[in-house]
Amino acid sequence: MSPPGPDTRPSLLDLPPEGLAEIVGDLGEPGYRAAQVGRGVYRRFATDFEEMTDLPRGLRSRLAKRLRVGAAAVAGEQTSADDSTTKLLLRMDDGELIETVLMRYDPFGRRRARRTVCISTQAGCAMGCTFCATGAQGFRRQLSAGEILSQVLTMARVASAEGDGGGLTNVVFMGMGEPLANYAATHAALSRLTAADGFGMSPRRITVSTVGLPAGMRRLAADHPQVNLAVSLHAADEALRRDLVPVPSASLGGIVEAARAHVAATGRRVSVEYVLLAGVNDSAAQAGQLGRLLRGLNCHVNLIPINSSPGVLGERPSRSAVLRFQARLTAAGVPATVRVEKGRDIAAACGQLRGDRAPAGC
Repeated sequence: MSPPGPDTRPSLLDLPPEGLAEIVGDLGEPGYRAAQVGRGVYRRFATDFEEMTDLPRGLRSRLAKRLRVGAAAVAGEQTSADDSTTKLLLRMDDGELIETVLMRYDPFGRRRARRTVCISTQAGCAMGCTFCATGAQGFRRQLSAGEILSQVLTMARVASAEGDGGGLTNVVFMGMGEPLANYAATHAALSRLTAADGFGMSPRRITVSTVGLPAGMRRLAADHPQVNLAVSLHAADEALRRDLVPVPSASLGGIVEAARAHVAATGRRVSVEYVLLAGVNDSAAQAGQLGRLLRGLNCHVNLIPINSSPGVLGERPSRSAVLRFQARLTAAGVPATVRVEKGRDIAAACGQLRGDRAPAGC
């Protein structure tokens, strides 16, 4: 008996609202049924039509013949020793594997408890950052908007099932790939995440990270002015930046200029990501140069000691070296903190996602 062929039904998660409404109308159903389907997926996190029990059984069956929800298949799962981080290996319809991460944060001061999903926008990455496990794989393909949203749907189910009344609170586009190099899908996913008839998430709870693609940064500011922007610099001079992040699309000055334009257009502070590598970019000279580069920019620097991965170059600096770098930035008038790390023991921390293999033990 031959294996079944690929599922050719469109993914509901890839459809704009008008596309879903058109299909529901073609089935002879009133318009409110499309809104019911949307609530089933985006608010109750249904992964197939049979879970949408507020729909008539016959309609569920007819919808399933025309559409699939588009939920990703879980191919592997790991949870950190402290239970704060869960990493899922997800299999797309064509067999492609990607990783997505759920991070749990306890309440701190005035901040409430958070559950943040870190999602991928590409399978692999073409940016080639020398210290990143994803970049070491190279680029395989773009993810569709539905494949991006399927990660949110999957982790929203995990978060809502944890039984404490909480749920997913934040989304960060910081997983595999460069979001602004897949702008159309990133834009569509952001639109569904923030739409009242989508996931309904506040854009202020969403962050898009980029290695610094100025044209994309400006488009993001125009299309999604309330979404947070994080820019990965990792160096304070051009030669070192080219060595670490071999992306020829912009100079450091051009990236910072685009960040200033983003602040001016949105009124929102920019985050600057800076991975620290011992003896490479953690010197006093680099800290001073970075302070001068960012002077006057409404920003906050996240310092990230490198997370080691097989095949990735770079050594982790000492804690004292990290704190010295932070102190020099602060003295230069640039606010900086050392990122709270989660999931290093399951290769789920910044720069460790690969998606080309099943987690150990799966």
